[in-house]
Amino acid sequence: MEKSSLKLTVTLTVFAICVAGILAYVSVLGENHQIDRIITSYFNRLKDGMYLEACDNFAPNFQEGTLPDDEQRLNFNFLLELSVLKYYNLIDQDDYKVELKRSNFWIPFISDDSVHVSILLKQKRDKEILDVLSSDHSENLIDNLIVMEREKGRWKIRRFAIADSAIADIYNELRRDIDVNKYVAMTSDGLRFQNAEIDFKALTPIDKRLLKFSLYKIQQVLGVPPKKTEGFPMP
Repeated sequence: MEKSSLKLTVTLTVFAICVAGILAYVSVLGENHQIDRIITSYFNRLKDGMYLEACDNFAPNFQEGTLPDDEQRLNFNFLLELSVLKYYNLIDQDDYKVELKRSNFWIPFISDDSVHVSILLKQKRDKEILDVLSSDHSENLIDNLIVMEREKGRWKIRRFAIADSAIADIYNELRRDIDVNKYVAMTSDGLRFQNAEIDFKALTPIDKRLLKFSLYKIQQVLGVPPKKTEGFPMP
């Protein structure tokens, strides 16, 4: 009788340990998937032209505090997305999909509370076979571009490691050559419209994105509720 009781106790203990292990694994797996969800949400908001809302998952010390106000963060988000789109030859695409690769599987009490994430942007296609036949940068990850940080039990985007990435030259070129205030400049009291003529027939894909960005800034000042940007279709 005592042997049967002991055997039952051991069985229940092993079962409880297995259940606890499974629950712990599912919890850790969920934490790792949260990293992907946050980054995907960030790029989805950029796609929708919601450049300020995309900042919601930034860490308090984002970019080491070098972008202290909303306007600087807006401009950063615009130029970052533009740089990645140019790298993947997607400037003229309204939609794209994001694929991610984490540098490691985060494990509590073992891993550091930071994870580097590589990204890949692809054009959305109706048939997967077209992805296989594509010969552009389809398998060219931008390694360790995003640094995620876990703070108070939540994952945040701490910084984009642009200087050491494959898009460094593109980003620096765009930041130097593109005037983000070409159409509209934000002021302390509102907006200043620039003396810029807009020829819709002559607009390049970058010009169109810049114009959409300017319209978004106007919406922000007017307090228009954010929504997916519609307008100038890419040729």
